[in-house]
Amino acid sequence: MLNEIAGFHIEPTNMCTLRCLRCPRTNFIEQFKPKNWDNQNLNLDHLKQFLDIDLTGLTIGLNGNYGDPIYYPKLFDLITYFKINKCKITIHTNGSYKSKEWWKDLANLLDEEDIINFSIDGIPENFTSYRINADWDSIQTGIEAMVRSRARIVWKYIVFSYNEETIDQARNISQQLGMDDFVLNNSDRWEDNDWLKPTKYAKIDNAIDGFLYNGSHAGGRDSTITLWKQNKIPDKINPSCKSTNSMHFISANGIYMPCCWVGDYRFYYKSEFYKNKDLYDISKTTISQLLDNKSKLTKFYNELEETRPTYCTFNCGKL
Repeated sequence: MLNEIAGFHIEPTNMCTLRCLRCPRTNFIEQFKPKNWDNQNLNLDHLKQFLDIDLTGLTIGLNGNYGDPIYYPKLFDLITYFKINKCKITIHTNGSYKSKEWWKDLANLLDEEDIINFSIDGIPENFTSYRINADWDSIQTGIEAMVRSRARIVWKYIVFSYNEETIDQARNISQQLGMDDFVLNNSDRWEDNDWLKPTKYAKIDNAIDGFLYNGSHAGGRDSTITLWKQNKIPDKINPSCKSTNSMHFISANGIYMPCCWVGDYRFYYKSEFYKNKDLYDISKTTISQLLDNKSKLTKFYNELEETRPTYCTFNCGKL
């Protein structure tokens, strides 16, 4: 498995300026109060020593369960490190509250193999129905700067009840701004009788390589989650982490996990990755040591289909 790694999913920070309605960050803070929230930024030196393998050609997805990577204080240093190591970068961001100069500096670091996904769920008049606290003017500033870069610029649009009739308008805006792609995303984060749930699912008519959906918890899992709500656990799993070998997740507090779903607070505190977090602390080990043939982590991957951890059946349940 070590020699076949295709990429890493890295959460540089858990900080964000938004308060999206179905975000684990928002839910955690509302459920456990702000005093129990601890802002975290990934230690770049620890990350470098942890990644003791040839990174050439790997895809690095910068995203996370809780934060927006553009608020990571050392983002430019992080990207520079990966570009020196000939990696492909994919960034997921809402894009709010950064200056024109900041975006120009970012653009200078990226090339034609890199992707920036702007998560904008609607048109300027309605997208803050979900992306609470987002700011269209600064997002547009970022888009206008990035479309002049060599990177591929994508508008990623999750379909909700309030925006399912404005898809064409948003697509037209993306084209007017000179963006490369407009991608629809169907979410799976519905509550019972959820007002956000659209009356119909939009057809996902194109896809972007390199972690487009990673971290968005979107698409294709509604039947599995419905079974969970009915207390019916899927009999089998189809683990994405093994099929793609690109889901290796590193959280903002420096813990390795098989994928970002393990880091969701609903699962993390009951998982072995929390109970044995010293073993998976990137400051105390390397990816080579973790994936040694005789390691506990390798055993975890080999037995995944049999043990079927909760986060796996929830996210990768096979019906």
